[in-house]
Amino acid sequence: MLINKSRREAGFTLLELLIALVIFAVGILGVYSMQITSITGNTKSRVISEASVVAADQIEQFLSIEYANWTDTDGDGTGQDTNVTNGDGVDDNGGNFGLDDVTAATADGTDDVNGDGIVDVFWNVAFDYPYPNTKTVRVYVDPRDSGSSLVPITFVLADPEL
Repeated sequence: MLINKSRREAGFTLLELLIALVIFAVGILGVYSMQITSITGNTKSRVISEASVVAADQIEQFLSIEYANWTDTDGDGTGQDTNVTNGDGVDDNGGNFGLDDVTAATADGTDDVNGDGIVDVFWNVAFDYPYPNTKTVRVYVDPRDSGSSLVPITFVLADPEL
């Protein structure tokens, strides 16, 4: 009887402690991985939110530009729908009226809103899309973060003369 009592009071064995330590370490590594993923996601969300605000501010400024002053500087969004009379709104060249030009070199306009020498905002103009006598302007903001994508916002202007 005395042997059983001392055995129960002896405590944990070294093997039991090692197993508990391994289980604890695996749990901590899981929490660490989850925390890193959360921080990365929050950073991307913040960057995209800030880019959306910049795009909205740019559109507010664009709304003060007269309809006639909007131009398609590279001609890729002008006259692409040759059967515009039936209003199908389809780019006959198979593209998207030049609205998907997503680099500063191919866009119709650019703006360095932060003054840091990096193009932050660029836009494209398409005529008679999606309807005749309208101009579609798509604004892209590059968050300049390698993990984040471009933030596009599109708006349509109607010819006020009609």
